[in-house]
Amino acid sequence: MANGTIAFDTLQTSGQITGTAKSVDTDFVVNGVSKVWINFNGSSFGTADSFNVTSITDNGTGDYYVTIASDMVNANYCTTTAGRISGGISCNDAGENTSGRIAIGALDSGGSRDDPDTVCAAVDGDLA
Repeated sequence: MANGTIAFDTLQTSGQITGTAKSVDTDFVVNGVSKVWINFNGSSFGTADSFNVTSITDNGTGDYYVTIASDMVNANYCTTTAGRISGGISCNDAGENTSGRIAIGALDSGGSRDDPDTVCAAVDGDLA
C-alpha cells in the first residue's frame, strides 16, 4: 500500500457541530492541541487514559516520572498538571524537557508528599 499526502488549510464539518464553530484552521490543529496528556491514579498507580506516553514511574509517595513517547522539539513547552488532592500537583521538569520525561510532585495541605487518587498532566508545545 502506498502512502500519500493530503494537503488542506481548513477542516470543515457538514453540520454535526452545533453553534458557530463549523471550521478550524489546520495550523490550530497542529499547534494548538496538547501533544502529551495522561490521567492516572497516584494511589493504586493505574492509568485511566493517556496520549503520547510510554510509561509512568512511581518514585515514592507523591513523586512520579512520565516518559513521553515522542519528544518535544526544545525546552520551550508548557506543562499543566492537576489532581484531586488538597495541597496541589506541580510539575518540575528538572531539565528533563528534551529527554522525554517530566516529573510530577503531589502535596497534601500540610506540604507533605501524598498520592492522590487522580493525577492529570498535559504538555503543549512543538513535537520534535
